[in-house]
Amino acid sequence: MATGVPDPKTFASWEDAFQYPIAAVRGIERQLRIDIASNREKLRSLVGASYRDLLGTAETILEMDSQMQSVETYLGNMGVKCNSRLLDKRAINLRAWNDYIHVRDKERYVLASQLAVLRACPEAISRLLKGGGSVLQAAKILVISRLMHKKLSQRTDIPPYLEVLRNRLASLRRKIILRIDRRFKSPDASEPVLVEAMCAFSLATSSSATDVLSHFHHIRQSAMSDLGQVNTDDKSIFKALGLFVKTLRDCQDMIPMQLARALEQLKTSPLLHSPDLRSLIELNFDIHQQWLGEDINGFTPYVRHDDLRKADATKLLRQWAKNAFSTFLGHLGHKLGRISDPAVVVDLRHRMLELWFSNQRHLTAVDTSEVLDGVRAAFNNRLQELIHQHCAGLGKVASAVSSLLERWEAGVSDACPTMWDHAITSTDYSSGGKVLKEALSVRAYGRTTPVDAVSVAYSKWLDGMRNLENVIRKLREKRWTDGLDDLDDDDDDVLENRRILLSEDDPRLLQDTLQKGVEQTFHKLQHQIRLHTEDLQATDDFSRSPAVGQKSCFLLRVWREIISGLPSNYPNSSLESTLARDLQAQICKVVLHQPLICCIRRISRTSRQHQHRVRILWEGDPQLPVLPSPYAFRLLHDVVRSMAGFGADIWTPQAVKILQHQLRQSLAPVMGEFPQVRTTINGHSPRSPPNIIQVSDEAEEANNSGPSNKQDNTDNDNDNEKHSDTKDAHPTEADGDAPEEPTGPSEQVVRDIKIQRLFDMLYLQNATGAASSDANDALGHTQSTIEANLQLPPADTKRLKKSAEAYWTRTKLLFALLA
Repeated sequence: MATGVPDPKTFASWEDAFQYPIAAVRGIERQLRIDIASNREKLRSLVGASYRDLLGTAETILEMDSQMQSVETYLGNMGVKCNSRLLDKRAINLRAWNDYIHVRDKERYVLASQLAVLRACPEAISRLLKGGGSVLQAAKILVISRLMHKKLSQRTDIPPYLEVLRNRLASLRRKIILRIDRRFKSPDASEPVLVEAMCAFSLATSSSATDVLSHFHHIRQSAMSDLGQVNTDDKSIFKALGLFVKTLRDCQDMIPMQLARALEQLKTSPLLHSPDLRSLIELNFDIHQQWLGEDINGFTPYVRHDDLRKADATKLLRQWAKNAFSTFLGHLGHKLGRISDPAVVVDLRHRMLELWFSNQRHLTAVDTSEVLDGVRAAFNNRLQELIHQHCAGLGKVASAVSSLLERWEAGVSDACPTMWDHAITSTDYSSGGKVLKEALSVRAYGRTTPVDAVSVAYSKWLDGMRNLENVIRKLREKRWTDGLDDLDDDDDDVLENRRILLSEDDPRLLQDTLQKGVEQTFHKLQHQIRLHTEDLQATDDFSRSPAVGQKSCFLLRVWREIISGLPSNYPNSSLESTLARDLQAQICKVVLHQPLICCIRRISRTSRQHQHRVRILWEGDPQLPVLPSPYAFRLLHDVVRSMAGFGADIWTPQAVKILQHQLRQSLAPVMGEFPQVRTTINGHSPRSPPNIIQVSDEAEEANNSGPSNKQDNTDNDNDNEKHSDTKDAHPTEADGDAPEEPTGPSEQVVRDIKIQRLFDMLYLQNATGAASSDANDALGHTQSTIEANLQLPPADTKRLKKSAEAYWTRTKLLFALLA
């Protein structure tokens, strides 16, 4: 038998416990007693922990019992009182009481409620406007206030402050419209905001959809005009164009469908049933609505929403777009008129066209080509005006020339340092050779102070011309690629037309304008300088107008500066060949004036001599001259010195040729005159005038010689020696029985003079570069006449020519400017 104690939990009944031995039964007893004690302790601890919860549960049970009893009592009373006959009786009594009370106080309650709502409407509208609330809600309140005012004004006893409320409501109505207009003007307003503002305007002004659209167009055009009149910056004109584009888009998207649906929505229910109005605390509709009257409670605004069709809206939009764009172009032209820099105008053009191209794709209410042509015309007109203004600026150069000529001071205005001035060697060249280069340029090209002043003005004008050319080049180089992503493959023609218009036609138009303007301006400048040249050419007495030559040099240098900087786009190159030749011819006249006077006097004095003194210098067999006469050599010397006095830069090959031609033409009549052969009367020769006349001629020559033609002391001494020799050889009557002088040289002397004169002419012909084929050479004709008169052998004539040419070859370096 097992010694273990069995588990009581396995027993089916108490009788199963006594089937074991006593010891086992006692063990079972002890085990049960231990379990009972353990369970008792657990129960005691469990009850102690949940004591408070048990007390609360007990109290809840008692409270529920009390409430159930109260409910049963109330239900019992209700059952007793729910008698149909009793309820009918009470309803009849209540109706009779209400009729009595309403008849007595209804009118007073209606007046009080209407006045209370009417007085609260201005406060509600003001709060909405100040807080940036809905303008549609404010317009609804305005409509309600108008109804209240109309109803109260129809009473016999009108409240005294009703007129004050009416004025205040009128002021608030204007503020609401201004707020609506501000929403219309805003370029950032979204479509829902605009639709709401349109509905508010329709309510506030009782306008139809067509009237609302017209007002919207008017406000947008007014906003564009206001932006166009802003003069502070260029952003305003872009905002105006952006507002124009946004108006087109908004009208295409909103009109007429969205606006018609929004206006129709206003008529679906009475205004006082609108949740946004009933939510206003100031109006207290939950209290006053029952006393406002059925006509106000059931008021539904009547707005014509179906009077605007799609075709009518499109027609109105196109008409507005045409007027608005015309206004925009006017303000654009006005703004461009205040811009004087072509580069700024071109930059503004690029940005504006880029803005238009980026927004034009889906704008069907406007002809994009007309807009493009209008913008192009505005900018092209302004650029053409700037081109004309700048071309006309060359007139300042002509004005400067005229002013300098009027204020010309001889010896001051024409003062120019020489190349060998000591100042050029003492200049500091530590910063480089630029200073030396400028100093040499001033001296080499005769840049006097007047010439430099004109050159500075002309350089500024040329800088402006280069700026204009750069602007036109930028127009050609600009590539218009904005909006290409939105274009289809079928729009290649549009791109090509755009490129041709903007990158070819417009630059060509401006280039033609610039070219014509430059051409006209240069012709005007040439005409002005020619007038000055003609005034100088009209001067015959150079001794009384000593500054004629320097003024002519000034004009020639100015014209040379102008021609050297002539813009590349100027096609006429005939300016230089006409005016420059006239100026050079005038300078040559001044240069030759005094040397020719002196030369003529020397030739005249030589002709009065009775013997040819230079014959002793002839060489060969037969003897022929190998040296020119002193007057010929001194003539060339005086001419070159006079030329140097006007500046070496004047004597271009063309100017030298003109001077040589004038010298030959002037010498021809003088060189062809010879003294008469000696004659006798009754076998004796008459007396000649005293030699004092010759001395007077020499003195006159010295007095009339100008500053540039003064002879050195050696020449004067030689002349004095001649005068002395003449006196000794031919004494006057004061000496006593002096022999009588012949009236002229002998025939042999005259022939010698002619031979010497022929050599002089050959020498001068070499010096002046005469061509044997020149049919208009007067000196050459005189030479031919003398050759025919002398009838020299051909060998002698050839020897004379070779001798003259050889002597010129030896001496031409002395006359570098003339050679």
